[in-house]
Amino acid sequence: MKKGFLFLLGLITAFCACNRQKDTLIGIWIVDKVNVQFDEKHSTPELVKQIGEMERQNSFSINADSLLVFKGLDTEWQGSISLKTDGTLMCNGTSFGSWKEGRIVTRTGSPLGEVVVTYRKK
Repeated sequence: MKKGFLFLLGLITAFCACNRQKDTLIGIWIVDKVNVQFDEKHSTPELVKQIGEMERQNSFSINADSLLVFKGLDTEWQGSISLKTDGTLMCNGTSFGSWKEGRIVTRTGSPLGEVVVTYRKK
């Protein structure tokens, strides 16, 4: 009897913890930091600055129905978002970024290097 009760209590706690994580994702997210990690041999400081400024224009919102609406400089798209137990955020079945300690981090690779953007809730 006690084992069954403890198991049920554990399930309820895990369910509540998952819902709290999902609730913390709901809202508007804006750029906190941009780290452009380009190979210096193939880029210029001006290009790195320009990429950083473009990334700072990005924002997205997540609503209670798990709909993510992304808005960038010249782009807007939306998709269904989910949070895996390891902190990976999936959007339409593809990794969007990672969630940890109240921040969302996205990584975009290119032949020149990687752009890492950290978002915070507005």
